[in-house]
Amino acid sequence: AVCHTLTRSKKGNLVGNPVDREMFEASGATLNGNEACDKQGTRMTLLKQFDFDHHSMTQSTIVKTSNGEMFVYVKGSGESIKALCRPETVPSDFDHALRESATQGIYQISMAFKDLPAGTDVSNLDRMSLEADLTFIGVLNFKNIMKEDSPEVIRHLAAGEVESIMVTGDSILTGIKIARETGIFSQDESVLVGSLSDDEGLVWRNEAHEIVELPSVPSMKETGTKLAISGEAFSYLLSREQSMAHQLGDFIRVYGRCTPYDKVAVVSHFVKKGYITMMCGDGGNDCGALKAAHVGIALSDAEASTVAPFTSLDKTITSVVDVLLEGRCALASALACYKYIIMYGQVETLIQLIAAYFGTTPTEWCWVFMDGVWTVSLAFTLPLSRAAKKLSPTRPTASVLGLQTLSSVCGILLINFLFMVGGLAYLFQQDWFACRMWEANDLSNVLVIGDNYETEVLFLIGGFQYITSAIAFNFGYEFRSNFLRNYVFVVLVTFFCTAMIYITFVPGDFSCIWRVNCVNDDVRRSVTSEPFPIQNPFNTTVMPNYFQAGIFGLMMGNAVAISAYEYFVVNGIRRYYAAKKRQGKSVHKGPVGVEKHCLA
Repeated sequence: AVCHTLTRSKKGNLVGNPVDREMFEASGATLNGNEACDKQGTRMTLLKQFDFDHHSMTQSTIVKTSNGEMFVYVKGSGESIKALCRPETVPSDFDHALRESATQGIYQISMAFKDLPAGTDVSNLDRMSLEADLTFIGVLNFKNIMKEDSPEVIRHLAAGEVESIMVTGDSILTGIKIARETGIFSQDESVLVGSLSDDEGLVWRNEAHEIVELPSVPSMKETGTKLAISGEAFSYLLSREQSMAHQLGDFIRVYGRCTPYDKVAVVSHFVKKGYITMMCGDGGNDCGALKAAHVGIALSDAEASTVAPFTSLDKTITSVVDVLLEGRCALASALACYKYIIMYGQVETLIQLIAAYFGTTPTEWCWVFMDGVWTVSLAFTLPLSRAAKKLSPTRPTASVLGLQTLSSVCGILLINFLFMVGGLAYLFQQDWFACRMWEANDLSNVLVIGDNYETEVLFLIGGFQYITSAIAFNFGYEFRSNFLRNYVFVVLVTFFCTAMIYITFVPGDFSCIWRVNCVNDDVRRSVTSEPFPIQNPFNTTVMPNYFQAGIFGLMMGNAVAISAYEYFVVNGIRRYYAAKKRQGKSVHKGPVGVEKHCLA
């Protein structure tokens, strides 16, 4: 009823630690300002409160009853309260009872008190002296009810080769119990528990609480032995035997009785080892660890949310999977857009070089669509892909000059170049084609040097490459959802492809906008007030039907070739190296090895 730091809001709601709220409500007491009344009617005035101290693992209050008696009430972890109580007041089976309850997943708060002389001035009392020589009262048990989605989330993370680690202020045994229920430990895995002993330093015990010798690292790998350790013991290990701490870090899955400083030490340990580390927590004691991790997720709308870049509104660890899925999708989409912009620049360079060789250039509306409409709209819609529904065993590349990125860009560029040359070679084989017979007198006037078959072929094949390169880069592999789920992109690509195919086969006013399949009778130029006739001796750029079909075949073949190359070859390279990493050839090389996330 009194040993807490709760207050009442203006609306009458209890404000403070959730465990304290549950405890107070279970007591049946009432709170009015600094006065509490238990359900027996005893009124107590709260004279002084000490917040929870993570070093001593205690919280205390000084109260005065209505008849003038004064008491100090202290609550905290079982180990800390036992150390502060007079030995004769602590039950002989206390340690055994604590272990039994902890193995059942019960979170415990032990309680103690002592009398103060009536009329004591509490303003300058020392906390250490107050929280000493106490009389043991008993233990409050809180059942840790695991959220239903937790095991499924842990399984999902494991399938994505993300290591899940528990860092808790609760008992190590409670942590092991929950770890088995969630799947962090399998039911048949052997777990050794490390803790500090006053006499022997760091000792290891089995789950039967028997002292055992820690097996060698190779032996633990072979037998699948896993470790759990107290925050105090791990800090001791880091300070005395850092190399051993780094070796054992790959086997420790539960860190118990951790202070905020211990949590920071655990997270910093994985960060220093080169692992990509994520931390999620729901309280103020997690703030340091949330900030130390590469990514922090606050499962709270207060305290922890002030330092974490992500805040979970539903306050479940499902948000961990959501952040990973969305983050990987964003990374893959960013690289896809980057590759497309590079490809756009390279295709345009090829078109300009070839056009310069022939002393021509595509017409103004060709450039408007290639430089503006297609490039801008596709570059903005290409990254709109949704995240995949399941985590991939590996993450997407983050290297703009890595093998995967360069092989993708260079390979597609080579294919595009070959098809562009192939289209021109096909043109030069035609009996009706005469090269350079329509050169204009003024080559500086772009309005009069684009009406020829060379630029027509360059625009149809090269322009189609602008669109189909984006299609190839839209494949999501394991990181983004299905190709067709990017609805805006698919609609735009369908519209652009349809328009290109239409102007390839159907001469008329629409195709004449780009001076493709155009004769003087149909020619229109929207940027000028009057129709501008075709500027070549034959007054036409209309292609024979069989040639239209041939160009269409090259356009489709180009699209299929680059899509197949990106999907099967580039993705095949990625899968090959991912498989090598999963085989353990690069597991312990830090950032360049297998990605490993620590979830606390």
